[in-house]
Amino acid sequence: MALEFDTRRPPVRASQYLELVKAIRTASTADELDWLEWKSTLDFRPKNKADKSARAHLARAIVGFANRQPDIALRNVEGHGLLVVGVDPEGYHGVDELDSVELERWITPYVGEEIDWRSTYVHVSEEGHDRLPVLIVTVSPPSWGDPIYCIRKEIPPPPRGESEQGKDRETIREATIFVRRTGRTDRARAVDIDRLGERLLRRQQALDLDLTLQTGSVIPVVVPDDVLDRVIDAGRQGLLKHLPASSESAQVTVDQMMKEYFSSEKRPDPRSREEYLEEVDRYLGELRAAAPKTLPEVAAFAAPRIELRLHNRTHTHLKDVQVRLELPDGVLALVPTEYITKPFPSGLPQAPRPYGPTKRGPFAGLAVSLPRGVSGLMSGAPLLPTRWDVEVEGTTVVFPGEDVRVGLSEDLAHFVAVAEEQMSGTLQVPWTATATNMDGTAQGTMFLPVAPVQSLFDLIEAANSIARGSEENDSESQE
Repeated sequence: MALEFDTRRPPVRASQYLELVKAIRTASTADELDWLEWKSTLDFRPKNKADKSARAHLARAIVGFANRQPDIALRNVEGHGLLVVGVDPEGYHGVDELDSVELERWITPYVGEEIDWRSTYVHVSEEGHDRLPVLIVTVSPPSWGDPIYCIRKEIPPPPRGESEQGKDRETIREATIFVRRTGRTDRARAVDIDRLGERLLRRQQALDLDLTLQTGSVIPVVVPDDVLDRVIDAGRQGLLKHLPASSESAQVTVDQMMKEYFSSEKRPDPRSREEYLEEVDRYLGELRAAAPKTLPEVAAFAAPRIELRLHNRTHTHLKDVQVRLELPDGVLALVPTEYITKPFPSGLPQAPRPYGPTKRGPFAGLAVSLPRGVSGLMSGAPLLPTRWDVEVEGTTVVFPGEDVRVGLSEDLAHFVAVAEEQMSGTLQVPWTATATNMDGTAQGTMFLPVAPVQSLFDLIEAANSIARGSEENDSESQE
């Protein structure tokens, strides 16, 4: 089975290292990758001190991981390389636990001091083992401009019969170059040396980007008390419109009710006048509390979008550029929606059925009455995401990665920004950007204007207009 491990971040804690070890145990033998190698065990303290095969294997892996291309390495665990010793898909085997200083003293003469690597141990207590040590060696990500790494000191083959590893039976000459491929580490070929030469010549340059505002602004949205009162009053009038006066309802006798019940296709309303009034009051109280909470849903559909443009000022075609925008506290970032669902807004309570007779039979429908400005959006297509949506992490807007060619620009995915309190002027918004094929981080500050304050109910009416326009267009197209 495939390796079940989250490769978006490198392991840094003991629990994460142990998670990787367990993933290797349940993996397939074909799951070794360009960033991961495992080994059942290595004997760093052999009986015959002339046997340097364990050190050779570790040195070869470290050099191979360090000689990867940065853009390819960054696809997994942020570019790190990992060698795990003491486990494979066949089981947990363990390894002698050494002091990290001693291990570094043994390996550094072979790999040099320029490669950044470190070692740690985790302990497995599964399948009958009690704190079985497993070694994990982590090699830092390669960078553009890195030298071509090689073996710095000759490693002799082990004495005859001392090593079961075929690769370890050969002398590894000084200056031998190793590269990492999917599932194995090999001596470099001519094409590998060409790539490493390109990596060396591509010195790190600054990630030079511009981020500018094309359209849009931050929209302060409020729920005015007087407007909310009018909405509630309008809702009450609509629900009480057909309610008879108390004197009229009192004149209806039991005989009349029974006669109407058996002679008509409709049944009398089972609720008393007082019960219906209580139901209306309860609904309107819930509506008053729920209306302000619909702001995110309404704004995501009806508020104007913000569009940013990213410009590449470097001399390199940038791949998978990801921009992060840090909005200030009090500003709510939203993923725009192109369609609305039934009903809209979805967070409002359901109104009670207007008072009056109901149709007989189990399939009598319930009428719903919502205040004007709220009940209009009862139609629309299913909710669908836009093609490339932003992600929102608190007040941080994370844009989908974009490839940006030299000297050209790309428009980023739209988003909506609203403030739930009054504000004015212009907001200074810091941003950062990274690319998978270039080291470093671009950063800057952009300015977002603040639009005049809008009422939530104005946005709802705007959404109504959009929905009505869509329905008219659909009707015309069908004709």
